[in-house]
Amino acid sequence: MSLTTESFPQDCCAIDTQLPESIWHKSAPRAVLRAFQAGRKSTAWKAWCRHLLARKHPVALGELFAGDDQTLLWGLDLSENPAFPLFFPPLANQPIDSQNVHRWLRDASGGEFQLEYALSALGWGRDLPRLAAVLSAGDWWRVLHHLLRTSREASASNLDRGLSGDKSLVHQLLAGELALTLAYLFPEIKACRAILPESRRALSMGIVDALDGEGLLHAKSFDQFRPLLACWTRCRALGDQFKRGCWNSAAEQQYRHLVRNTLRLTRRNGSHVFSSGSSAERSDTTLLAAALKLGGNTKDCAMAAMALGVKKIPGNKSNKTPRADNTLPTATIHSEWATAAVLRPDWSKSSPRLTVLYPGTSCRVELSSGRDVLFSGEWGFEARVAGKSTTPVSEWSETCWISDDDVDYLELEITLSEGLRVQRHMLLARKDRFLLLADAVLGARPAEIQYRGTLPLDPRVTFRGDSETSEGVLVGRKPRAAVLPLALSEWLSAREGNELLSTSAGLELRQTGEGCSLFAPLWIDLDRRRLFKPLTWRQLTVAESLAIQPTDVAAGYRVAIGRRQWLIYRSLTPPRNRTLLGHNLSSEMLVARFDRKGEVETLIEIE
Repeated sequence: MSLTTESFPQDCCAIDTQLPESIWHKSAPRAVLRAFQAGRKSTAWKAWCRHLLARKHPVALGELFAGDDQTLLWGLDLSENPAFPLFFPPLANQPIDSQNVHRWLRDASGGEFQLEYALSALGWGRDLPRLAAVLSAGDWWRVLHHLLRTSREASASNLDRGLSGDKSLVHQLLAGELALTLAYLFPEIKACRAILPESRRALSMGIVDALDGEGLLHAKSFDQFRPLLACWTRCRALGDQFKRGCWNSAAEQQYRHLVRNTLRLTRRNGSHVFSSGSSAERSDTTLLAAALKLGGNTKDCAMAAMALGVKKIPGNKSNKTPRADNTLPTATIHSEWATAAVLRPDWSKSSPRLTVLYPGTSCRVELSSGRDVLFSGEWGFEARVAGKSTTPVSEWSETCWISDDDVDYLELEITLSEGLRVQRHMLLARKDRFLLLADAVLGARPAEIQYRGTLPLDPRVTFRGDSETSEGVLVGRKPRAAVLPLALSEWLSAREGNELLSTSAGLELRQTGEGCSLFAPLWIDLDRRRLFKPLTWRQLTVAESLAIQPTDVAAGYRVAIGRRQWLIYRSLTPPRNRTLLGHNLSSEMLVARFDRKGEVETLIEIE
């Protein structure tokens, strides 16, 4: 006789004492089986409670994570959700009695699956062995029956139906982790064993469907990156206790990729990119340690040591710091499917990093340098043509991605109303340590174009503008980066309404031009050694067939900081044979450095 959650007893008194095998697996204690067969329900319950408190296997969940009993809080932003711990009565040290149980069961029934409920269900499920000594037999069986039914319903549900909010996360918590937890904790109960295959299927499908094939989550679900990593890491630890694990080989490969991408997306203090709250609330060091131990390797430990600036490597059994070498994977990644990219020269803790998410019409960016996050959030823009506002009529799409020894370069494009397009350029120079951010507003007919771009400064970062010139410095714990608005006049007295300034929205670049197109570039120098060296920049003359070209046709700039100099060129019309500082060009874009002899060394050239 098989047992389904629908036939599972809500009260121990409802159990058919003549057929104990319909409930219990053969591994159940003999004292429990004999008592049920004899109809001594009270004796059977006492024997079951003694068994749960005395058994050595399975070990308590906290022991799987070096005694950490707070693993359900992994990945949760408690600065935004301070009430999260209250959803787990055992964790919050709330009194457990029949009223508490009945209240939770009443509140949990009949509604949609929500994140708060999923976490509370896991909290009750994980603590059921201990609660057998606190709850009555009827209440204990009611909770277990409710959790089994919930897991089965979540497993049968479609991810696009019946789950509001964080659909994938809630599904994985209930259909995957909750079922796996019950199967692990209560192998003596047939119904708990029966949901193990469903848990494996839910976790295998969930992790493969949620990631891009290289372990990167889609940008639309990026806020759930750490909570999903936490869920899957807890499941991975439980999976080691089962012969077949917790998911299939494809999911295991994706999990290992996910762990490596977590390092790419972790700030120096251990928090996740784009996260809010203090570093103490978001560091999740135990989560990172567990993920590295379960899904990382020696190279991952080396990358973690370099990126976080630590000596003791979490997850490294030898406890020795691996040395960096040329075989380490690149710190850069881009996924067109996930609409996400990380631009980063190397794994060192001082390395700058630009993270970009561009789902739909949104484009979020985060720039970190050293211990400071300089800006994080929506890189917004407004474009007006002939006095008319424009709105997006398409989504952002990737038009170019290049990552080589010199640069990481990402180019996006979006179509606007009023016949405009915006091409967005993000270039991080690896050795030269500068970031070029630029929007090219491209139109078809001459008109006045008004542009305003906004980078959301971190609350702990200020922009200190110069009193005489247009540039400024981004200052966090210490001065971090010089910012040069290349299309603006160097001197404030000649800026004519175009300006770079700090507002309540962030760092704003305001620029106006006449013609078909407009180029709005920001040069951000990330080498602190150059911060106090003389700097200057100039707009250069671009010529074609000996005729000077207007700035809506092509734009060129020269940047000089100390003894270092660079050249930037962008054609805003189809490429033609043009000259810039005596340098012949027939490309769409060029970024180059000048060597000591004054020769141009190309960093990137787009034909």
